[in-house]
Amino acid sequence: MIYWVHIARGIDRATLHRERCSEVPSNVTSSDFWEGGWFDYPDKQRALQAMEQAGTTEQRKCPLCKP
Repeated sequence: MIYWVHIARGIDRATLHRERCSEVPSNVTSSDFWEGGWFDYPDKQRALQAMEQAGTTEQRKCPLCKP
């Protein structure tokens, strides 16, 4: 299973999603760590590490897919 981390710098939040969550866009065009975006990870542990290193104040799990 692939996990997605959405980093939203504008609202200072990182959110963890499962691959089939309806929040995950079907076409991710580009992501930039410094500006934010969608990033995929092959396992939950790596995704959680990425969330911790994102530098955002709020870190949460998606309320829809509850990864």
